[in-house]
Amino acid sequence: MKDTASLISSLVAVVRDYGNMGFNDEHVQRWLDQFPEEHHKVILTELGNILDKAYLSEMETKRMISEIAADRNIFPEGVGEVRFMDPKQGKGTQKELLQLFDAVISEEHGISIEECGRGEPASYIYIDEAIWSGDRFISGMRTWVREFDDLHAISRMDIIVLAVHTRDLDYITEQMGKILPYTRISLWHFIEFENRLQHAKKVFEGYWPSSGLGYNEETTDYISHIVKMKSRTRDKEIPILRKSAHPKSDAYFTGSMNRKLVERLFLEKGVEIANHMKKPEVYMKPMGYDASRTLGFGSYLVSYMKISEHCPLVLWWEGDGWYPLFPRNEYEGPHPM
Repeated sequence: MKDTASLISSLVAVVRDYGNMGFNDEHVQRWLDQFPEEHHKVILTELGNILDKAYLSEMETKRMISEIAADRNIFPEGVGEVRFMDPKQGKGTQKELLQLFDAVISEEHGISIEECGRGEPASYIYIDEAIWSGDRFISGMRTWVREFDDLHAISRMDIIVLAVHTRDLDYITEQMGKILPYTRISLWHFIEFENRLQHAKKVFEGYWPSSGLGYNEETTDYISHIVKMKSRTRDKEIPILRKSAHPKSDAYFTGSMNRKLVERLFLEKGVEIANHMKKPEVYMKPMGYDASRTLGFGSYLVSYMKISEHCPLVLWWEGDGWYPLFPRNEYEGPHPM
């Protein structure tokens, strides 16, 4: 295993362009020092391995946007024939992506996204960074369709995201079918994180702490509180902690023992953060924002624009005595999809 300094430098090389903040070795070391020193190398090794696959740099994001703009499956009659949903109302990462897309099609097609789809278009485009649980996305879609007197007027809807999490994808698909019953709906994405809780025996691409690890008292109490909020049937179907031997496949962590250690450290520190928030929020869980009764959503995804609240608190929370690895100050906005 590399020494700590080399591991820090390797991590910085992957995420150097995050947030225009001058991400450097000293910043990583300050964050790392909040964990026991004997675990620093494992944390850096595993986090570096995850982000090497799950981090979206500005260069990679621009490449994806260019591919989308040139895709004739999405734009069979050219970009000028579709309407982009709410190009002026996007916030946070969505606003950034719309600006990138606008720059690409302006250069390559000589038209802006505001000029696209003038008149009465039948085809619409929704662009955002990712789909997580989908709650806010579905809520926004319900609001948007109220603008139409006749839903038959929306013949096609293309949802374009850089990444998708599969946990609630069936729910999202079902709800979209109800919201737009006469519309042909397509979902386009580059990265897929398989994080269906029911499929965790085979694969689970997200942070989900394991059972049987002997968590500290504060964490054990926190887990017990979540368990009491769930019905016995639901807890058996989707347990709070994943089974120790699952998943069988893992492309992000280097090994099961390291995964268990890192997830335990992130959970215990996350519980500490959650319990000491000055303004606690019921859905802000140790492993990330989640309205479901879990320990948190646990997303791996981080982009150069902003880290999602669906990622573990230890990575982005700032304040209440905690120093973040990925500060969210640069891009304030609503909770992601």
